Amino acid sequence: MNQPDAPDRHERPPLSARYTGAEAIDWCGAQVYPMYTEALAVGATAVRLQALTAAPGQEVTRVGLGLSVQDGHLVLGGKAVAGVDIWQETLLAGTAITVIAHSPDALLTLTPVWATATGECESWTGNYGLVVDLMPDGPVTLWCSTGPGTPDFNELVVQVSTDVTALLGPDDARVFPPTMPMVRPTTAQSRSDHPAPAPTPQSSPESSQSPAAKPPSVGRALHDLGTAMYERGEHDSARMLWTQAAEAGHPGAAYDLGVTLMRSGEHAGARIWLATIADTDPRASELLSQLG
Repeated sequence: MNQPDAPDRHERPPLSARYTGAEAIDWCGAQVYPMYTEALAVGATAVRLQALTAAPGQEVTRVGLGLSVQDGHLVLGGKAVAGVDIWQETLLAGTAITVIAHSPDALLTLTPVWATATGECESWTGNYGLVVDLMPDGPVTLWCSTGPGTPDFNELVVQVSTDVTALLGPDDARVFPPTMPMVRPTTAQSRSDHPAPAPTPQSSPESSQSPAAKPPSVGRALHDLGTAMYERGEHDSARMLWTQAAEAGHPGAAYDLGVTLMRSGEHAGARIWLATIADTDPRASELLSQLG
């Protein structure tokens, strides 16, 4: 999908060509964003990042997140910088970065970045994107796909949380990986087929801190992504995503997971998940009666 010199007219355009702004596009029923954005309160905010998994695709040697601030700056080593690339080693270890918002319009922006075998850092190209999921009383989870190959949102899974705080100490800002510069010298030096969309806020400090402000369908993004994976034949990935969505309280995920487990002969697991929704879903109740 990333070969503009020899396009297949029957092939779908890459995700990067479908983005028209910071809004989500539909991919196999899942809502995919070109970036994650969050409104910042004026002053200092600690951004905490923790990768759950990092599994770069075949054409990618390294994966990470590009973090930048609109109407603000980051504090790294006592210096103010506009943006930074945080790579998988650092994300897997967990890191915290101080960002300073200069105005009420300040935005935190995160988007996938990756390195190829040539060592070139790339972003904003090919089938890159994020699926964003909100968990109750917990961090935002970003499921990230890099540009090469078909979309794969299991390449990098990162939890993001923010706290309005004082400046972090040097021991907290662990953002420098061992072998690759964190900060890209210029945007032009990063390969891109399409310009970066203008960011718009997906969440605000109030919504990220208040559980009551979260949407009622918690886990919907995970459920939709799991359904997309299942339809592509990636059943193991689908089960993992449905399990996480069901644990977050999504009834549709609990049902789909129960049905899948039942079909594979894992009746004990099927009973557990179907029982969680049997009182409100007659389909689950019927399946439970069949299981005995």
